[in-house]
Amino acid sequence: MEPNEPEACCFDEWASHNAKRARKQGTAAPITRHLLAALDRDAIEGQGLQGKTFLDVGCGTGDLALAALARGAASADGIDLGAGAIADARSLAEERGLADRVTFSVGNGALEPLARHDVVALNRVLCCYPSVDQLLDNSLGAAGDVYAYTAPIHTGLVGLFNRISIGTGNAWYRLRDRKFRGFRAFVHDLDAVDRTIAEAGFQKVQGAHHRMWQLALFTRI
Repeated sequence: MEPNEPEACCFDEWASHNAKRARKQGTAAPITRHLLAALDRDAIEGQGLQGKTFLDVGCGTGDLALAALARGAASADGIDLGAGAIADARSLAEERGLADRVTFSVGNGALEPLARHDVVALNRVLCCYPSVDQLLDNSLGAAGDVYAYTAPIHTGLVGLFNRISIGTGNAWYRLRDRKFRGFRAFVHDLDAVDRTIAEAGFQKVQGAHHRMWQLALFTRI
């Protein structure tokens, strides 16, 4: 495994739980709904997602990409390490009548060639990588006009809580290493992430905290 590549061990199991939530709620997590609202409000030239091409990097069960289509995106693609997650995403697309407008594929968003899209989003993905440099570089290269992410807050009391919570989770993964096969979660310096995105030619137009998550949205200068 490459040093910046997350282990795919448990993503399929988590995606299965998320697929059940998405079937009941539309999306699997509240932060996904916040991200969609930000994209719909602040994306390209005030038009929201209408008519845009959308790339969901680390798509899991595909609920973000499918919700973007429901909000007017012209087409969407998703990529994820978990073959089971991609199977769930394709099934959900069929159920929602969106299979003709979306493509889901198995792969590592840090390594696979990514086609250019108007909007690129990384939702709850950065925390799965021990190093985000290659993931950022690869996904930023695919972003035409809008780039967005959600990730655990790294500063203040919430940041401290996240580090303790994720550290406790990692201790559990270590104890059950046979199941989790080396997977660990990470709290990254999001100020450094923002600088990398800015250096790629984007400006930050929204930054917000939602419980443990930081949401950031950028548009190309």
